[in-house]
Amino acid sequence: MSSFLHRSTVSVLARLAHASARTREGLAEAERVLRFTRGRLEFRPRDDDLWIVSYPRSGTTWMQYLVHLRLGRCDDFAHIDDVCPWFERGLSIGARTSDDLARLPGPRVFKSHLLPQWTPRVGRFVYLRRDPAEVVDSYYALYRDYLGHRGSRLEFARRVFAGDVQYGSWLTHVEAWQRAAEHRVLHVDYADLRRDPIAVMHAVSRHFDLPPDDAADARPCAGARLERMRAQQAKFDHAGLLLRERGIAAGNFVRHGCRRELDPDLAALVESARERARPTTPLRLFLR
Repeated sequence: MSSFLHRSTVSVLARLAHASARTREGLAEAERVLRFTRGRLEFRPRDDDLWIVSYPRSGTTWMQYLVHLRLGRCDDFAHIDDVCPWFERGLSIGARTSDDLARLPGPRVFKSHLLPQWTPRVGRFVYLRRDPAEVVDSYYALYRDYLGHRGSRLEFARRVFAGDVQYGSWLTHVEAWQRAAEHRVLHVDYADLRRDPIAVMHAVSRHFDLPPDDAADARPCAGARLERMRAQQAKFDHAGLLLRERGIAAGNFVRHGCRRELDPDLAALVESARERARPTTPLRLFLR
């Protein structure tokens, strides 16, 4: 009888500990959302703000760096976030306040993975779109190397297209920005950026109303080569400090984006995602 009571007590305590951990996690998430919501309400957008927006793993950091260099700004920053803040993450974790963002010199450059309804309608936006097969490949590597994901690539792809990841469904995100008629948006395909970055920078400069200058458009493409960024990965990797605190070995944050051949099930899933629409995903920060 005493053995049974001992096992029962251990089982109850284990369930209570699990419930307590889930409660703490839920409270922490609620605090992040509250900080973001408060910061977003207090944020004062400017007409000359420049926004680099995408679904994760679509070339956002590369475009941040290109725009930063196109503005003629120094390359001596410790981290890209110091000069081109990740809007929602900084506000949600308390790393920045709306007052901090107000002190940035214009034109301010922001990175975001938010849906359009969570961003200001003031300013100009570049939206990067990347093929979903490449997104899955890169996002899977990020979850595996940085967040301890242990499932298969196919299982992770199902999560991406079902919206069960940090920023919801890839297709929902892409379609929401395609319909963002109240925003001034230039849509850029990541494949075009890889194939002809100078031509893309010409279009980006015109959209951002920067003075026409062919040489100024070409210089960032040389300075922001992916090989050079990988060699300076600590300047672009947002998870480095967090990984060291958790004792996780970092993977490659800046990736070349080479597409691997997909197995039939994954190929079918990717093709289906290109063809179907999903309802809008609510705000899900889950920012760690």
